[in-house]
Amino acid sequence: MADAVVQEEPHQNGASQIDDVASHPTKPTTKPRQNSIDRDAQDMVIDSLRAQIQDLISQVSQLNNKLVKSYDRVSDLEDDLHHLSALNTGLLVEKSHVTSELTRLMEKATEEAAQRGQAESARLAIEKDLDDLSATLFGQANSMVAEARFDKHLSERKVEEAERALKSAEEAVQLMQSQMQAMQTEKEEAEKSMRDMEQIMGKGKWVATRNGTPAATLRLMSMHSPYQEYLTFIAHLRVLHPTSPNPPAMTTLLQLAFLHRLLVEDSYVYYFYFYRTSTDIFWLTGNQLFA
Repeated sequence: MADAVVQEEPHQNGASQIDDVASHPTKPTTKPRQNSIDRDAQDMVIDSLRAQIQDLISQVSQLNNKLVKSYDRVSDLEDDLHHLSALNTGLLVEKSHVTSELTRLMEKATEEAAQRGQAESARLAIEKDLDDLSATLFGQANSMVAEARFDKHLSERKVEEAERALKSAEEAVQLMQSQMQAMQTEKEEAEKSMRDMEQIMGKGKWVATRNGTPAATLRLMSMHSPYQEYLTFIAHLRVLHPTSPNPPAMTTLLQLAFLHRLLVEDSYVYYFYFYRTSTDIFWLTGNQLFA
């Protein structure tokens, strides 16, 4: 209806304009040239109006076509909307989606079956390892218990032996203490008797004797020059020993006064005795010194 109305309006307007032109006849003029000009103007106006009418008719046709296309577009959009709504709500599912989902589920089921088989095999292997480990642990525990019992027996024996040794040592200490007490008593008695004898003999009249002869008093003389040279030699070797793992050269030792005295005085016997009794000197031998 709207299209019809739109299409009819130009015709009515154009017809009314034409009727208006036709209903108003031109007044006759006295001048024929003026009449011809008015007629030409009217024709031009009529042609212009007709052209406008044709343009309006073409525009109305285009608008009608666009309106029809818009109706078709709206219908298509409504169909797409209903289709998408059905897909979103789950009422409609595409076949490709169903096929891909079934394929995915089949692959997942196959993978889960394979994983289940692997898990079962792993469980059996773990159970076997646990059984072997339990047997090994029980064996080790039994051996450790046996070793502990044996060690306990040995420790008990050692404790008993230590107790017996301690008891013997205590008895020996008691015996030594008793002997020392006896010796101390004897010493005190001897000192007492000696003081009594000194008092009896009188001051300045008693002289200590051994076997009827005066006893000689022994003293260690540390100012003797060979003894001082010997001490110097020992100190030199003690300085060299921690810093040198190898024996020192003989030429360096012969410069010492002690070895020079041995060479000059030919004191081999004395040196040998000195070497045998000293625990700090172990580099030199008689053959090395007198070679």
